[in-house]
Amino acid sequence: MALKKLDEQWAGDNLEDLVAYFGADPHEYLAHQVVAARCGRCTGQVFILETDESSTCVRRTCISCDQAVYMLDSEEYWPTTEEDAEATYFVECTCGSDEFETAVGFTFYDEAPTSDIRWVSIAVRCTADGLIGYCASWKIGYGPSHHLVDAV
Repeated sequence: MALKKLDEQWAGDNLEDLVAYFGADPHEYLAHQVVAARCGRCTGQVFILETDESSTCVRRTCISCDQAVYMLDSEEYWPTTEEDAEATYFVECTCGSDEFETAVGFTFYDEAPTSDIRWVSIAVRCTADGLIGYCASWKIGYGPSHHLVDAV
């Protein structure tokens, strides 16, 4: 199938289609660099994702080895009180699946790939039906911030 738009929804066959999605349907800002998520323990590429109510932090759990990792700087902002933790939820596709390939698009202040990051957008591709969409995005309001590219 390759990346294509079906009615109002994007879909694709593989991780390459997910990466291409960032250029086809930019979120807040056009991504200057896209990095696909890989598990640091087993190199798996399919995850279950949790996000907070405002979709400004994400935790991913590898379905192959069950390793949970906060993406980018999410650990700093993850809800810590019991009350706030109730405002977190699992990302789920409209088909009911919760397993996704995941990639992060980075927008830099300057187009140079070594400049500080302005914005991050996280997109997912459902492994069950191929639907693609954004699940979280947030502004990076500090520097230096380029280290986040390696924290996907």
